Amino acid sequence: MVIVRTSKYSGQREAARSLDAHDRELLKGVVAGDRDAITELYNLYFPRLFGFLYRLSRDYCLTEELVNDVMLIVWRDADKFRWSSKVSTWILGIGYRQCIKRLRKRRLPLVAKPQAREPQFDGCEIVELDDVLARALDELSPEHRMMIESVLYLGMTYREVAQIAGCPVNTAKTRVHNARRHLRVALVRMGYEHGANVG
Repeated sequence: MVIVRTSKYSGQREAARSLDAHDRELLKGVVAGDRDAITELYNLYFPRLFGFLYRLSRDYCLTEELVNDVMLIVWRDADKFRWSSKVSTWILGIGYRQCIKRLRKRRLPLVAKPQAREPQFDGCEIVELDDVLARALDELSPEHRMMIESVLYLGMTYREVAQIAGCPVNTAKTRVHNARRHLRVALVRMGYEHGANVG
């Protein structure tokens, strides 16, 4: 008798592989100059790319511009894709580099300024961890914020975020570790006494 063990994540992996295969077919169409392919790719990636870039920039108008810039680069440089990574990793990597470049060019602060008065909580108040965590995340640099949000919220691997950021895997791990440490300190400072348990 043969026992086949399946993981609850196996279906997710299959779905991810299927999506990447579809993305690759679309990208082949883009390389061939198929405008329908770039339109479909744009529509497919707009929500994910917008969310990813907005988390980095915290600027709605800049994010809209960046999404269009990124997809223009995808249209123009599709033939430069090396087929050794996921299409999504390649597209998000372009977005990441364009966003960081624009933030530096505009001389915007790469670390959000903490609010003048930090919120204070007591045991009687109902506090949503997501709201408090969002404030703490705003204090991170875009590089660190991208790393930790991609790993914790988007379920990306260290290898994937390293490819997006163009850095070694160990650097990605270090940045996530440092970001977690900063979040714990920020959460405690904001009055969320369980901050040490986050991450």
